Amino acid sequence: MDIAHFRGIEHLSWRIPKGTHFQALIGPGDSAKSTILSAIDMALSDRWNLSVADTDFYECNVEEPISIRVALSDLPPEIRQHDALGMSLAGIDDAGELYEDPDDDHDPCVVVALTVDKNLEPAWTAYRPNKPEPIVTVTATARRLLGAYKIDERVDNHLRWSRTSALGRLTEAKHGTNELLLNASREARSAVSAAIPPELSELVETVEQRLHTLGSGEFTDLKPGLDQSLSTSTGNLALYEGEIPLTNYGLGSRRLAGVAVQQLANADKGIILIDEIEYGLEPHRLVNLLTCIKDRTTSSLALVTTHSPTALRNVDVNDLAIVRRSSLGNVTVQSFAPDHTELQKVLRSSPEAFLARRVVLVEGATEYGFVLQLLDGWNRELAATGEPSSGALGVEVVSGSGGATIGWARVLADLGYDVVLLIDSDVEKDCVAADALTAQGVAVVRWKDPFHLERAATDVLNATELTALLEKAIELSDDPLSSGNNYLVHLKKCGLPEEVTTLAVNDWIELGVDIEAARDHVARAAHKLDWFKKVHKGRELAALVLAAEGYAISDTASKIQSLREAMFESALQAESDIAVDADVTGSGEG
Repeated sequence: MDIAHFRGIEHLSWRIPKGTHFQALIGPGDSAKSTILSAIDMALSDRWNLSVADTDFYECNVEEPISIRVALSDLPPEIRQHDALGMSLAGIDDAGELYEDPDDDHDPCVVVALTVDKNLEPAWTAYRPNKPEPIVTVTATARRLLGAYKIDERVDNHLRWSRTSALGRLTEAKHGTNELLLNASREARSAVSAAIPPELSELVETVEQRLHTLGSGEFTDLKPGLDQSLSTSTGNLALYEGEIPLTNYGLGSRRLAGVAVQQLANADKGIILIDEIEYGLEPHRLVNLLTCIKDRTTSSLALVTTHSPTALRNVDVNDLAIVRRSSLGNVTVQSFAPDHTELQKVLRSSPEAFLARRVVLVEGATEYGFVLQLLDGWNRELAATGEPSSGALGVEVVSGSGGATIGWARVLADLGYDVVLLIDSDVEKDCVAADALTAQGVAVVRWKDPFHLERAATDVLNATELTALLEKAIELSDDPLSSGNNYLVHLKKCGLPEEVTTLAVNDWIELGVDIEAARDHVARAAHKLDWFKKVHKGRELAALVLAAEGYAISDTASKIQSLREAMFESALQAESDIAVDADVTGSGEG
């Protein structure tokens, strides 16, 4: 596939791996995922009245024509034997490179080229490398054989019978459309329920069964009915559930119905395109839909976009295609081999990381809650001055898994993600491994040697504030009433002298425990016994640190400021770069 000068894409060349049946396009917002699906739809759909505007041209420059080329292999007999398409076959190798003719080393393929110049008149032709003549027009009828269909905002059209809808095509394939629909519509004006031919009723039963398979089991009385919102003779007949038209149902149910009728209309072949597959669906229906469309018996190729962690948890790494776009409109799409096990682990554990523009990796639940609390405060400050929040900039905080988080950072950096890594400094080999990632562009923030988070937190607290931390830990424990003595035992196992009988740190000081030793005892116990090892507890720990009297002049404050700069400075720069290709160019990304 090659796309040039279309919406937010100045240039894209994507070769889908041979044998691929399903790909989920992911990446930051405004990276051109939706634009890719729109380009395929425009090139392959059987619409003849394609609407194109100046804003569909890259940067609205109509002097450079829009060019979209899509190559299709594994061709069915009806395409190979078609008068126009069959005589215009090119060759394609396993790497996706095109040749003038198919031969023993190059599989036959058909390449549909859509060109739109400044006159806004689309032209579909068959493309063959080094073979500009003769020009072979690919008509709407020929494109219909390719079976490409997109599930989008026009889904309601396919829940009605018309010459161009999926229901119309399905009926035509089984019974012949025009006479059947005209007779049904004419008689429907006097008696709707009695006018429906048995053939349509049987066909609707097939649609209902497919809907159940796709996850809409609530439909039990699906039937044709009269749609009073339309006036055309063949457009008045629509799908109803009992007395309610399907067009009145929620978006998720309508989209599932659209998928069902499109699959049946295309005889479970062709190319299905679904933008934001999760849109309107609960997680269980989303997972079911993914399972169904990944089934090779329901389509030749399924391409979807998603921003859903639920969706990513239910795909394999070889199902992913990561889309990235530069500030100059150059778009890349990266696919992966199924044996990329390290990437698969990250995908299963933290799918949110794959959906961000900038990923902030922390080592666990304590750190995750701690950083979320920081982020809330920073976002309030940004809102007060009218600056974009972390969410607007595509910053995502992701909880990792201890030392393995360093490997996650390396994997994501290799994929081109902008990565910040916040890590403890208490394990030397992890410090070395983390610092090495700076050469890959990872922004690494480490607490002062040899501190972990809990020690960095206690480092800013005086005796009274350390006591408040102990009281907060007990308050957040599972059994606050009996935890006091347990926590004192914890502290003594971590070095607190046996003669200490109280949790009041000022009393420790009077018994000869200096403040640095007190900080160390509390931090060791909190870290070893997981006092703050939950997200809400990590938030409380951050609140204590930020409120500390000596926070502003501490090394911990300096590290937190470095984290803030790492999270926001590069994100702001990335946002500035992407703005060049934003919606003003007609990218239409969500």
